[in-house]
Amino acid sequence: MAMLFRPKPIPQKYRELFEKIVSDSIRLDNICNVYRGIWTGVLHIFVVTSAEIKEYEIERDAIKPLLRGKDIFPFRYKWSDRWIIYSNGEEFKDKFPNAMKYLSQFKTILERRGAVWVYKRNWWELEEPLSPELFEAKKILSPYISRFNSFAYEEGKYYALDSTCIIRFWDNIEELINYVTKWNEVNKNTLQVEVFLENYDKVKNELKFDTDALIYLLGILNSDVSEFIYKLYAPRLTKRGSRRSKGKYYLYIPPHVNVLPIKIGEKGLRAEVIKQVREIMNEAIKLNNIPEDNEEYSEVKKTIEESLTLKQAELNELVYEIYGLNEVDKSLLQAYVIRKR
Repeated sequence: MAMLFRPKPIPQKYRELFEKIVSDSIRLDNICNVYRGIWTGVLHIFVVTSAEIKEYEIERDAIKPLLRGKDIFPFRYKWSDRWIIYSNGEEFKDKFPNAMKYLSQFKTILERRGAVWVYKRNWWELEEPLSPELFEAKKILSPYISRFNSFAYEEGKYYALDSTCIIRFWDNIEELINYVTKWNEVNKNTLQVEVFLENYDKVKNELKFDTDALIYLLGILNSDVSEFIYKLYAPRLTKRGSRRSKGKYYLYIPPHVNVLPIKIGEKGLRAEVIKQVREIMNEAIKLNNIPEDNEEYSEVKKTIEESLTLKQAELNELVYEIYGLNEVDKSLLQAYVIRKR
């Protein structure tokens, strides 16, 4: 769904560098569909653990493994034994009696949701389930609230909540045209369909839209270049109250993620980025496997994080080269990124 796009004005100090990065780039949404995950309407009811599934004997075909925004980190995700009761469609109530018995405990609460009153959803259905095809595809995920760019590759096994931003290649030209049409309806004809289609064909021919292409995009999205650009125009989250989290948080959501500028580097550089990203992913996943009750946990975690810092610095150098940045550009960009974290 296209949304109203109102970016922050770019400060004068960074305009020249901003234009340098954006020039000869194409928007992420010219390559990928960008959207948020499942709306439940009542999170604590539809999201269950393995223990609850066993207790209520909820049918396996009624549930999907789930990732939340808090499960996603730069270059990795960590599943936290969360499943979503994927109650979508009239046939669900007859097909999954045990799941319906579980949901029936909360019928009064579920009936009060806006989706039931306004959009005539059945009381047992998710508020906005989206279609399985939007999840069962190779994709990139991001938490929708984060201090820094935290994109991770996911192979199509997991569904995701609306606390995530999801990025996958467009299925076909019709899907892209429909998106551009809706964008123009909301944003006063700011996109040219012909240009979008031309760019799409060009990039698809170059990248082939395979797994390596997604890994390449992952490297660009997790780079300091993308974080610099994003924080220049995207909304910052202001948290109220005395228990404010440390750091500056940003909303990683459509339509702001949609317009991130992507440069398709020459083939050799792309191959280096893909190789580096895969090494980083292999290193990052080690963080999932450290037992927290291990007395050496802190030391092992520190060692892995130091290794990741070095590898990500090497990746950033590749991305700087792709975007044609010089030492002055890098210094200005890095100082801004550090300050905004």
